[in-house]
Amino acid sequence: MVPVHQTRRRFLKQMTRSSSLACAVAAICVLAGTSIFAQKPAQPPQRRDDSPQKIGVLEVRLPISVKKDKKFVGGLAVSNFEVYEDGKRQKIEKFIAPSQLPLNIAVLMDTSNSVKLKLPFEKDAAEDFVATVTTFRRRDQVLFATFDSDVELHQDFTDAQEPLIRAIKAVKAGGYTKLYDGVYRVIEEKMSTPQNTDARRIIVILSDGEDTASEHTLKDAIEMAERFDVTVFGISTKNFKGITSGMVENADDKELRRLCEETGGQLFLPSEKIELFRAFTQVAQDLRQEYVVFYTPTNQTKSSKRRDIRVKVVAADGHPYHKQGYVY
Repeated sequence: MVPVHQTRRRFLKQMTRSSSLACAVAAICVLAGTSIFAQKPAQPPQRRDDSPQKIGVLEVRLPISVKKDKKFVGGLAVSNFEVYEDGKRQKIEKFIAPSQLPLNIAVLMDTSNSVKLKLPFEKDAAEDFVATVTTFRRRDQVLFATFDSDVELHQDFTDAQEPLIRAIKAVKAGGYTKLYDGVYRVIEEKMSTPQNTDARRIIVILSDGEDTASEHTLKDAIEMAERFDVTVFGISTKNFKGITSGMVENADDKELRRLCEETGGQLFLPSEKIELFRAFTQVAQDLRQEYVVFYTPTNQTKSSKRRDIRVKVVAADGHPYHKQGYVY
């Protein structure tokens, strides 16, 4: 057996040796660190150029459809457009023709008591529209929501048609009509912060056009759409009889038309089942054939006042459809 005092001396020698080694390593690390920082002194951040850097510059993306006799006018160039904001001409900085941007489309269906008899036809047409959109290209996303006494999301954004069609088939009619609340909430909750910031944001409303219970107003819905660059298309079934051919626009249709046209979309007034399907087909086609212009407003002051937009088609024949203003 080794005596205790020898074991203690051996242990102390090992501790001394370890301490010396640790001190040496620490010294080397300090010297190395000092050497590294000496070789690479802190550099001031480099600027790409000597020009002043602007923060928070406002850029406007403006989708435009041009139609003549209800048909899309193709083949236009940037020289065929003039954009005015509050009466002042703006410089178009970027132009896409036709738009190849991906689409985020919300199909918003009226399921209130007023559309109960028309609901089967509406569901068939909506299913056909969803099948058309989701088959065209996989970059596009569609959601399905309804409004009556409540606003409900039945299927979130997806490029798969099966869950969308299942959701459409399952809805039933009943309750009041919260059209403006439906538009407002879909934009606020599903379109104000899209996953794809480059995507065009579209709402397609299928309704008889008469709001009876919303907390939000028509003005609220329009301002919300303009704020988040959402284009609204409306398909009104107010005059839908299934067999008649006459279409009479009433006050309710005029409000729906205002919602659509002030956001850059259009209103369709089918009176027969075949016209209902054609209306959805027309919307699907229009979304593929829009021009998109980008401009930086000369007025960069944030005032929370509405700015009016006007587009003039030059050296071509056609009527431009676009959002008519925004608040900044």
